[in-house]
Formats: sequence, C-alpha cells, structure tokens
Amino acid sequence: MRGLFSRHSPGKWPAKWLWGLVAALTVLFSVDRAEAVPAFARQTDQPCTSCHIGAFGPQLTPFGIAFKMGGYTLTAGDTPYPYIPISAMAFASFNNTADPVEGGSPANDYRANNNFNLDQISLFLAGRLSDYAGGMIQITAAQDGSSVALDDSDLRLTHEFSISSQDVRIGLDLNDGPTVQDPYNTLYHYAYPYASSAVSPGPVTAPFAIQALGGANTIGLTNYWWINQTWYIEGGAYKSLSPTWFSALGEGSVPSLGEVEGGAPYLRVAYQKQWGNNFLEVGGVAFYAPMAANVIAMPGTNTYLDYGLDANYQYSNGNHLFAIDTNILQQQAQLDAMHNAGLADKSYNEMENFRIAADYYYKNTYGFTMAYNGIWGTSDKTLYAPASVVGSANGSPNTQSLIWEADWVPFGKSADTVWDFEKNLKVGLQYTDYLEFNGGTNNFDGFGHNASGMNTLYLYVWMAF
Repeated sequence: MRGLFSRHSPGKWPAKWLWGLVAALTVLFSVDRAEAVPAFARQTDQPCTSCHIGAFGPQLTPFGIAFKMGGYTLTAGDTPYPYIPISAMAFASFNNTADPVEGGSPANDYRANNNFNLDQISLFLAGRLSDYAGGMIQITAAQDGSSVALDDSDLRLTHEFSISSQDVRIGLDLNDGPTVQDPYNTLYHYAYPYASSAVSPGPVTAPFAIQALGGANTIGLTNYWWINQTWYIEGGAYKSLSPTWFSALGEGSVPSLGEVEGGAPYLRVAYQKQWGNNFLEVGGVAFYAPMAANVIAMPGTNTYLDYGLDANYQYSNGNHLFAIDTNILQQQAQLDAMHNAGLADKSYNEMENFRIAADYYYKNTYGFTMAYNGIWGTSDKTLYAPASVVGSANGSPNTQSLIWEADWVPFGKSADTVWDFEKNLKVGLQYTDYLEFNGGTNNFDGFGHNASGMNTLYLYVWMAF
C-alpha cells in the first residue's frame, strides 16, 4: 500500500485517519499477487510444469524449489530459443459481491458492484548472471496507471559444496520484503489465494508485520543453508528504505507502518523430504519488527513479533496432481505509539491467522481448489471501530471464509513449441463465502451489512509472456 500516510504534526488522530488505515489494510491484504516468469523457462529449456503446480505460479514443485534455492542460475545452455531475460505479466478481472457496496469499496472510482478491472501490469528482469548469481526484479504499474513502482525482487549469490560427504548449498539473498525470498512459496507473501479482488471489500485486521513490510517497503539481507536437500536454515535482517529511496522506487512518501528501528531479525527453518511420488515440507518462521512511528506522525514505537508454522504436501501420479498448503501465523503486537495516539484502546494486541488450501489438477490443465482462511484477534473498539463495511460493530477483527476456485491453464506443458513454451494463460473462477466478517455475521459493522453480503464472485484472466 503506497502513500497511506503523510507527514503532519503529532497529536490526536482524527477518525478519518483510522478509517483510512483500515481501508488501506483491506487493500493491502487483497492485492498481493505472485508471478510466473517465462524468462526462466527460456533459460532452463523447461516448460512451466517443471517448476509450478498447475503449470502456473506461484506454487513450486521440488524442481522449482531447487531452482530458486540455486539462485535462478540453472541453464540448459544450448536452448532452441533465444534467451531474453525479460518477461511481462498482465492481470484483469471481473468482480461481483452478493450485496452492492455503496461507499465501501477500497477503490472509490469503481461502481458499487459488477466491476471490470485491469488489476496489474508488470515487467520482469529475470535470469542468471553467472554460475553463482541470479535474480528477479519486478516493476509494476498501479491499477490506475498513475505510478510505477518496484515490486517483488530477489537477488542471490550462491555456491554448492560438500562437508563430510554432506551436500551443502549456501547463499546470500537480497530482497525487498520478508518471505519474498522463501524457496517453498508457502509463507505469507505467496499464500493462497494467489489471486484476489482489489475492488471488493476484504476483512479489516491490524497488520501482520511479516506481510505489511513486504511489497518493496524494506530491504533485507539473509544467509541461507540447504543441507542434503533436506534441511533449510535461513537468517537475516530487514531495514526500511530511506524516504528518498522509498519515493524514488515509486512506493509513496513513507512506509505505512513507520520505519524499522535498527534491524528486524528474520529466522526460517524447514525440513523437506521426497519419496516416490510424494513431497513434504514442514517449517517455521519468526520475525521481529520494532517500528518507529514518528515518521507517520505518531511519537513512540510499535513492536511486532510474528511467528508461525507452515507445511506443504504434494502427490503426483500420471495425469493427477494433489497438493495441500497450510500455514498458521501468530502475532504479538505492542502498540504503544498507536495507543498513545488514540488509535487503539489497548497497548497489547494479539492476532492469529490460519490458512489451508487443497488443490487437484488434471494434466496440469484443469484445477480445483478448496481453501479456508480464518483470522482471530484481540477485540479493540477503537482499532476496529464501527464503520460502514470496513468496520466492526463489536471491535473484533475475527473473519472466516471458505473459497472455491476452478482454473484452466491451457499452455506451459511442453517445450516443443514456442507458443506453449514462452507464453502462458490462466483463467480462474473463484467464489469466497464469508462465514464471519469483521467480528460478526449479521450487521457486523453496525450499519446493517451482513457477512453473507460480502460473498464475492471473482473471474480473472492472468497472462504471462
């Protein structure tokens, strides 16, 4: 989310800032979109199915995980196609909510319902630099075309060697947000849903720092070790970009949560195993972010401790592929600056997010996904105050939803033709059924809206070339 806050004199925050905060967070959690990069297919002479479940990102196969661990350096050498390290992506959608949302859409230029949208256009510079270096830089145009900004970026130095007959790959990773660089793509930056509406209202929650500091808000340097292709250990730290760089990269004036004080440490550990047609990964992550809030006109500091577990299971058998991704994230937030500014009743706040998604793909072409997403947190009648659609009548952020999605991916299966090899298309139809929304089912916001009225039908077309 860009340009949410601007500098002004510290003091009591007016209510409109609070509604701006929660509306912005709604957008923040609804527009994350991962990418598929055909430039990597040209480099490796491999079809999309080699790296991606369902022949499209972001879910990674064991081969795709190893490719990312290896710093994007793998190359086929003599490929039949010219290698150009540039790719592009476009994303368009149609959105319908069960009840029209007059004045509740996060994008005020849209109608109350039945909106077509050109969500995103991105350009990628992606590929290997040498046997030891490679990366990806994404540049994305804003939905209204008013700005261009740095998006997901991941640059790596890596080397593989042996210690006491143990194969070890080590690497240094420079990236622009925690979990952007994660090799399993199961954590929060790439968690399901991989595509979601930027127009329909989403649940309002206080920010998980591990998510909010992504999207080019920060710069991070981590060191990772991959031992015998079994154990993965990564540690490092993140810092906020300076206001000059933040503005120069198109990110607005200041970061939405403030600036990281010192450094924000990041730790990731995972175990993976592959046997027969099965693959399993189980891991954990921790992130601590002390955020100086004076840059967003709140004296003091808010601190966030995020930690969680994730797992990823895949089974393939001929034309059939099953996958389950899940993660649970716990946050302990000390919101002293927000409490002192009158933006939260309580200085200490907890929140938990649990997601699980199960996929089935036939011939990596026809896919069906069922998912559950639940958020629970400390009630706070100031932080989650009543407001039409984007507020809570009882001060609770609790939200639960079921998602059904059907996909069609016609290309990306073969390296025999240029069309199937270098371009890809995904068409998805997704329905989100809210069991609970902003702490309630009926009149959840105090303005007469029901959770079922936020149910969303979402049709999207996602192109990569």
